[in-house]
Amino acid sequence: MKPIQSILMAVVLLVVIFVFSTFYVVNEGQQAIVVRLGEVIKANDSTEAKVVNPGLHMKLPVADQAKKFDVRVLGLTSKPFNVLTAQQTFLTVDYYVKWRITNLALFYKSTNRGDVGRAEQLLEQNINDIVRAEFGTHTSNQTISSERGRIMDSIKTKANSLDKVKEMGVTVIDVRLKSVVLPQRVLKSVFSRMASERKQFAENARAEGNRVAEGIRALADQQVVIIKAQARADAATIRAEGEKKAAEIYATTYSKNPEFYSFYRSLEAYQSSFSNKGDLLVLKPDSQFFRYFNSDGKNAGHSS
Repeated sequence: MKPIQSILMAVVLLVVIFVFSTFYVVNEGQQAIVVRLGEVIKANDSTEAKVVNPGLHMKLPVADQAKKFDVRVLGLTSKPFNVLTAQQTFLTVDYYVKWRITNLALFYKSTNRGDVGRAEQLLEQNINDIVRAEFGTHTSNQTISSERGRIMDSIKTKANSLDKVKEMGVTVIDVRLKSVVLPQRVLKSVFSRMASERKQFAENARAEGNRVAEGIRALADQQVVIIKAQARADAATIRAEGEKKAAEIYATTYSKNPEFYSFYRSLEAYQSSFSNKGDLLVLKPDSQFFRYFNSDGKNAGHSS
């Protein structure tokens, strides 16, 4: 290779290195700060760091370094951990946090040169302490239902007012409790107690049902006795009226033709007495019972 070609290649290489070390791009959703020899460059006539917005920018090669940060809303999901309520009851809690970087210089200094993983670790530690303190002033029922929304708002407010969080250069946008449950070691005893309580409730309900059933059954039996007695009384009244009417009919009929009535009743007596072949009657031949057999019946009605 000729010397001039080598020189040209070296010049081109230096130009490329100069361009790449001088120009840099900040993408949409990012902001950057420039660090010169380990110190953050300040804005003109200000003590605040110079913030570089999205676009193409220049810096001093070698001496300057552009530190880019994602300034969009970020998410953090905590690991489950135990808290103690005001009732001295242990609960296992985990939560979700939305946060964003609001001060690039502070974030860069407090998180090992802008390490997002380190920032999430510090943020989780601080919020865990706030959650423990908040749950310590509430009962289990309040944390699960009635006060849950207020507790989440309180955690967010206290996190943003905490000096350690402010020094990180971040802002907590929202905090949401994902789950609030009893620890596994407690669940078994709780379920056993719940089962015992449900069993006792079922036994009480069954006893109350039996008591009510006995009352209904006794009332029904009482009503049956009353209805039967009333029915028997009504039947006796109707029967008496029928017998009265029958007697009146018999009396009227007998008074119209006593001879025929006597003959008719004798026939009924004969039919009843001789209904079976084995029937045996021991009577005198001239008995009044046979008055219609001993003669032609002409004088039967006059015999006594």
